[in-house]
Amino acid sequence: MTDATLDTPSTRRITVRSLHKASAIVLLTFVFFHLTNHLSGLFGILVYNAVQDTFRVVYRFLPIEILLLLIISMQVVFGVVLLVRSLRRGRPKGFWSWAQVLSGGIFAFFMVEHLYALYMARIKFALETDFYWPASVMSGAPFTYYFIPYYFLGVLAIMTHIGVGMRYWAIDAGRPALGDRLGFGFMIAGAAIGAAIIPMLTGALFPIEMPPEWLNYLRYFLPGYTPNAG
Repeated sequence: MTDATLDTPSTRRITVRSLHKASAIVLLTFVFFHLTNHLSGLFGILVYNAVQDTFRVVYRFLPIEILLLLIISMQVVFGVVLLVRSLRRGRPKGFWSWAQVLSGGIFAFFMVEHLYALYMARIKFALETDFYWPASVMSGAPFTYYFIPYYFLGVLAIMTHIGVGMRYWAIDAGRPALGDRLGFGFMIAGAAIGAAIIPMLTGALFPIEMPPEWLNYLRYFLPGYTPNAG
């Protein structure tokens, strides 16, 4: 078999899809702990930061953190490649095809935005990305006009995309009814988690006093910004 035969479009698709699935397994583990961390914030800022510090013992270990960032980048790139290929074959057909395409696109956008924000907070401003990182952009208008739907749709998209993948797994195992339950279950869980963290981050559940360094961060983007203004 020649190299030309090996390097067929079909083979490349299988490779990209396989890498996308493999990277997803690692990413899903991080997503689980990350969402658990966010939900712990329902019990207060101190609990959120304590849970985060516990998890960071693992994912802030430098080799693991580098690997995780590479996997996230791979997941986004491979996901976009698969999304473009899917759209080139035609419009999605049916509810689950649309769910897969839309959740994949929103998830990719969410992660690119998240990585940029991580760079700005940790590298450019050298800030500790604890509870106040997500809470800062949820502290008032006009930031909330963007970040409330951003967080809700981001969490919903991630969980929906997982649900679609689990649905395909169940169908391949000959259990389509289970697949539909898994798909809708993850989707509903995503909506519930997204709805739960928004009042927590906006200060609706308990008062949040924004540290000066985070106010300076926000004023870099919007000079003169005051929390809960407008």
